[in-house]
Amino acid sequence: MSDRPARVVLQVVLLASIVAVVAGQLLGQPILLGYVTSDSMSPTIDDGDGFVAVPTIVTGEVQPGDVIVYESVDGELVTHRVVEEATEGYVTRGDANPVTDQDEGHPPVRDERIVATALQIGGTVVTIPALGTAAAEVGAATETTQRWFADAVGREPAGGGSRLAALVLVLSLVGYALETVRDRSHRRLETRVDDLGLAPRRAAVAFALFVVLVATAAMVVPAGTGSFTVVSSEPAPDATLVAPPGETVETSYRVSNAGFVPIVTYLEPTAPGVDLERETVAVPGRESSSVGVSLTAPEATGHYERTVTERRYLHVLPRSTIDELYGVHPWAPLVVIVAVLGCCAYVLGRLLAGTDDAQTARRRMRARRRTGLFRSDRP
Repeated sequence: MSDRPARVVLQVVLLASIVAVVAGQLLGQPILLGYVTSDSMSPTIDDGDGFVAVPTIVTGEVQPGDVIVYESVDGELVTHRVVEEATEGYVTRGDANPVTDQDEGHPPVRDERIVATALQIGGTVVTIPALGTAAAEVGAATETTQRWFADAVGREPAGGGSRLAALVLVLSLVGYALETVRDRSHRRLETRVDDLGLAPRRAAVAFALFVVLVATAAMVVPAGTGSFTVVSSEPAPDATLVAPPGETVETSYRVSNAGFVPIVTYLEPTAPGVDLERETVAVPGRESSSVGVSLTAPEATGHYERTVTERRYLHVLPRSTIDELYGVHPWAPLVVIVAVLGCCAYVLGRLLAGTDDAQTARRRMRARRRTGLFRSDRP
């Protein structure tokens, strides 16, 4: 039995894995796969190893013993294990660290900062050795190329209105790999695709769906709600978020973008007594922005939870277009953005995979023979 189909599947899985990790780095959000860049989780996850990252919207409530990926107060993604659950949040620690993150001065991890959970089977984290190392090298090359291109055209990296640079670079890496294989062994590739029963159209659709999944996860998973606890007290001690009844206290809401692709974020208070300095903020790649928040203490004394809903979108469309779509419905920008990226990915996939597969070509040849239109140049 031929092992060609198995080899093709292995190649596709490997390529998809690399693309998923690189895309996660560019977008600042683990997309299906993540990796660590230190030995703090050794020997569970060694430096440079990859792991399967399951979004929290799928896994549900986090339990002690889970290995989570969370966003720190500095906007960095950290992969550590939950050791216990406290009133203020979760206590975390790297398996190789002698003390918890909270003992080192970091605040407890709250649910809204958790972005993914590492897949475990039988209590063992599923890892992919050295996948992160390979992805980091590709990501570094991508960033270098992006900066070189920006310098060549005289513009700042990640600047301007419609910014598809990072995503286009990822697609270009995939395209270069596929085109190289296709040029070297076009006939063999056709045979393998035909053995798997895959037509170029199906391959292009699969690639487009993958891009849509990545883009959707990058916008939906990091979004959600941020909460503040305001205390209405009389007399009011000198403490954070504590005020006399009817008075206001000032704080800030931080929007972090851990990826290279810029984002546009919309903030909406979900309860009265919450005033935002601004409700829309654009955050460049690898940066963060703070929005001033005024919280009014209710007339009745006590502790009150106030939340702000955050919706974010990849800044791959003009800002005015995103604003208009958001005015129609909060889901409208997301639908349009993923549709545009999906269409671009489909067109690119069709260009790389070709317009006809071997099976279609054979059907057309048989039809020409039946109608007498088939021509052979051989004697």
